[in-house]
Order: sequence, then C-alpha cells, then structure tokens
Amino acid sequence: MSKMKYLFHGDFVTAHPEPGELSVYENAYALVCGGVLEEITLVKPAIGDDVIEIDYQGKLIIPAFSDVHLHAVQYVTTGLGYDKELLPWLTDYTFPEEARFADRDYAARVFTDLVHDLWSCGTLHSSIFSSVNTDATVLLGKMLVEAGLSAFVGKVNMDRNGGVDLEETTEESVHETIRYLDLMAPLEDYGVKPILTPRFAPSCTPELMHQLGQLSVERGLPVQSHANENLDEIDWVKRLFPDSRDYISVYHDFNLLPTGKTVMAHCIYNTDAELEMMHECDVLIAHCPASNANIASGIMPSAYMLGKGLRIGLGSDIGGGNRLFMGHHVSAAMKQSRLRWALTDRASRILNFAEAFWMGTAAGGSLFGKTGVLIPGYAFDALVIDDRHLSRYRPLDVLERLQRFIFVGDERHIVARYCNGEFLSEPGTMVK
Repeated sequence: MSKMKYLFHGDFVTAHPEPGELSVYENAYALVCGGVLEEITLVKPAIGDDVIEIDYQGKLIIPAFSDVHLHAVQYVTTGLGYDKELLPWLTDYTFPEEARFADRDYAARVFTDLVHDLWSCGTLHSSIFSSVNTDATVLLGKMLVEAGLSAFVGKVNMDRNGGVDLEETTEESVHETIRYLDLMAPLEDYGVKPILTPRFAPSCTPELMHQLGQLSVERGLPVQSHANENLDEIDWVKRLFPDSRDYISVYHDFNLLPTGKTVMAHCIYNTDAELEMMHECDVLIAHCPASNANIASGIMPSAYMLGKGLRIGLGSDIGGGNRLFMGHHVSAAMKQSRLRWALTDRASRILNFAEAFWMGTAAGGSLFGKTGVLIPGYAFDALVIDDRHLSRYRPLDVLERLQRFIFVGDERHIVARYCNGEFLSEPGTMVK
C-alpha cells in the first residue's frame, strides 16, 4: 500500500458501519495517509510539504459502491428473457450462455468489457459468480487485479441440473475447485480472493455439498450462493433435500454457512427460523431488487429484515438485473420497499434513503474489510461526483444532491475513483 499522504477537499457524504443517518461534511477536508482516512474536518488542517492537496471543491465525494452479487458470465444476456420466471429463464438463456465461457477468447472479450464497466460505474468491490470453467474464472481474477478492483471471484459448482454443456461430475467439480483455489492464491495479496460457489442447492448433489463444506471448514473459505428466490425453486429444494428443515438449513447442514463469511443472494421468502439462523451466522444478504422484479421472483421484506438485525448489501445480479450502476439498485430497493408497504395494507415499514445507501456502500463494503464508509480508520475508497448538471436549475443541499445523483444520475457523473487513497485509472477497453 502507498505511503503517500493526501488532503482531499470537497463535499463528503457517508453512511456508517451500522444503518442510520448519513453524515454530511460540506466544504470539508479529508486527510488520507497510507490509503487510510485519518480525519474529516471543516477547517483545513495544517499540513507539511509531504502532503499532496487534491481539490474537488463543489463536487460530491462518497464511498465507493460494493456489488455483492453478480454473474460475470451473464453479462451478454443482460436484458433478455425478462418475460420468464427464474427456472425457465435459467434453462433458456443463462445456462447456454455460460457454457460459452469454455472458450478463452470469448471469456476474455466479455470480461474485458465487464471489468471496464465495473470501474466506470464506481463499483470498486464485488462478489462475483464466474463460470464452472476454472481457467475462465482465474482469467477474470487476473483482469480484476490489473484494473485495481477488489473482488471475491467464485468458480461455480454444478454437478446436476445444468444441462449437458454446463454440468460437471462430482469428481470434476471438486478437483477443479482445488485447482482454482491454488491458481487464485497469488491474486489474494492484490485484493482478489476465492470464494466457494455452489450455484444453488438444486445444482449440487449432497456429496458435492459435503465436500465443498469440508473445504470451507478446512481452509476457512467464504461461501456465496442463492436462497429463497422463487417459490418453485423452494419447493424443488424441499424435494431434493428432504432431510433439511428449510432452504437455509441445507447450506448449514453441509457446513456451507460459515459465520461472517457467507453471502446469500435474494432471500425473499424466509421463515422466522431461517432469519434467526442467518442472523446467528452473520450472513450478508445480497438484496437484488431489480432482478427480483425482472424475473418475477417477488419483493424482499428488506425493512423488516433490517429491523431483525440482518446485514443486507445490494447486488446488481447481472444478468437477472439490467444495470451495473449501483445507484439504480439503491433506488430500486427503495421503490420495492414502498410497493410492499402499499400492498400490505400499509403495515410494513418503509426503507429510507439512508438505509438503502448504507446497503450499497457500508453493508456491502463490510464483506471486503474496513471499507464502504468515510470515517477514520477505514480505507479511502471513494468516488468523486460532478453533479453540476443535475442541480443547475435550483439550489440543493448536499443530501439532496446525493439523492438526485442516485435516482437520476449514472456513471457519467463519476469523474474520479480512489482505491486505498490512490487514483484508479481507466482499465483497458474491449479486446479486439
């Protein structure tokens, strides 16, 4: 990590490690040393000649976004098949596309665009499902390292219900997972790490789940998967795993719910017992509101779950979701919370803006260490927003400017990205 010292000047807005109000520091100064934020103050501090001043007066400076659930190998099919529900959508669009990533050249072309667009959208941290193909997965990891982005990248495990072109044998899946772990090891020092990725319970036999659980325990590995996304899927899991109490228990029964190291996507239809288990295991839930709407899965009771003390980040769920820009998903989470309120006799609590922004920054960032907030002791992973175009017709305060950027802005308004205090330059564009 760089030993450089910087003093940033601008209008800062941040959530905090726990959900609540946002903090605003207008026309303020942030001192960053060795990539870590030391202080934010409204009065310019006395600094020495060893501190580099970077002036973004009049611009917003916010924590970088974290996307805790996306499928790199669905990038090409984003926007397709949204007139279908989950299971037929997987069969007709997703699985055939994912099989193409056995072709390294094809994988390189798609991943180059994906990595560039993650950078462009200000998503500096992400938890990614790659392919069943080990080499494609490691290639993606290397490209993320070259771009300076941090991520968990998972080789997908599927030894059943994937079709002839995508399915592995149990032995192949375990062997390739170990090979993938070995190949990913050199990338970990650069912020790109492996994560065990049983696609979802219906894609894995009990034997494969057992062996993946052993790997998680023996090596202390994190896990990502899906749960309780679709009612037909839940019924299918009950038939495939009759000895488990419920969907979340399937993962717990096979040691695939490591405490503080698990990301579970969707989690729309949960029993009270499942919510309690996820809370006890400190599961990070990846709320994917755009995807949940696009393929008619349902509306997650996000505000209720926050009230239960659950940790909830946001996922673009590319390609079930149709935008990488995380502002879209912050706003989608709020919209769906309001719809749920309107459809439940106005009985449920509504997710507020501060909570939704917390999900896309602080909560998601918690997966990657001390990032996602702009407070002392945390990495200075930040986005600089030039929002003059969005506030040119009337004066707005700093919080209103942030809301307008989230709801009507996009990556074109992000003019600089910083990771560990260092400017993050644009990665390469599409491979020809």
